[in-house]
Amino acid sequence: MVTPAADSPGSLSRRPTISDVARAAGVSIAVVSYALNGRPGVSAATRERVLRVADEFGWRPSAAARSMRTGPRAVGLVLSRGAGAAAHATSFLDFVTATQDVVAQRGLALVLQIVDSAEAAVTTYREWWAERRFDVMVVTDVLTQDPRVEALRRMRAPAVVLGPPSVAQGLASVSLDEDEAYTRVANYLLELGHHDVAAVTAPATLHRTRLRLDALGRAMDAVGGRLVHEPTNATPEEAAAATRRLLTAPVPPSVIVYDSDQMAVAALDVARRTGLEVPWDLSILAGSDSALCRLATPSITTLPLPLGDLGTAAGEAVLAVLDGTADIERTVPIGGIAVRGSTGPRSR
Repeated sequence: MVTPAADSPGSLSRRPTISDVARAAGVSIAVVSYALNGRPGVSAATRERVLRVADEFGWRPSAAARSMRTGPRAVGLVLSRGAGAAAHATSFLDFVTATQDVVAQRGLALVLQIVDSAEAAVTTYREWWAERRFDVMVVTDVLTQDPRVEALRRMRAPAVVLGPPSVAQGLASVSLDEDEAYTRVANYLLELGHHDVAAVTAPATLHRTRLRLDALGRAMDAVGGRLVHEPTNATPEEAAAATRRLLTAPVPPSVIVYDSDQMAVAALDVARRTGLEVPWDLSILAGSDSALCRLATPSITTLPLPLGDLGTAAGEAVLAVLDGTADIERTVPIGGIAVRGSTGPRSR
């Protein structure tokens, strides 16, 4: 243990400095800075020694100095109020909490900003990057052609994109295995005898919407089935309106797949008002789970999304980007279908 003498630089008579830590650890000030800030270029043994000495000295960074240098270290998360935003999901807090838990291990804060559109997000990125207000940006609700991803690439700003490598464009990629999961959903519905399927989704511009539709469509095409698509802004109100259109069509579907729990609960009410019995006249399946689905009557069959696992993977990717790791591509599997009372064999 390093114990400063009463008249030494590390004594309690004055605040210890980074120079004191460097001198006691036998390294340069630059090495101490790299070690304390979790930057690459320092061996694990040296980092451990520097952290131990800093802790024994009671060293803490000067808030004023950090503010003058780069501001608080942070992971940026800019969400859009636009249609289909992840923040609309009741379980989105699971993602945020899991991400924060991981990045907090390096003293990083998760800074959340709400904007009106993807273009407004690009403006925010540029302002924050110019002011060095974030270390890594996390991009959610990725579009098939996303101006935010292109802007971050042009800025050469570190980023983690919540989407497959095809839309991450060389940035770190963390995604859910939507294709495999919705292929399973399609096969489950086919086993129940459903060949007339409708999907009520967030906007078609979202890449995850495209992946889900492609998986459902392939399975229906293989057996001569039919898939009808109703894009919405992902609100319960628009989901309800889309459900009415589908159920009053000349050939209504026997099952409807919804993007979210809130959309499915709204649809359940529409089916009741239309005089249909769920699941005998209509089956309903939601692409996310929550207490809303479990407490509904009948309870709603869901495909629970592991947003906590996605948040953990995103946080780990952020730390890997900070450590200089290249070509980060991670896919998080989606678990099994939670079969409940809203789905059943096609009987009428």
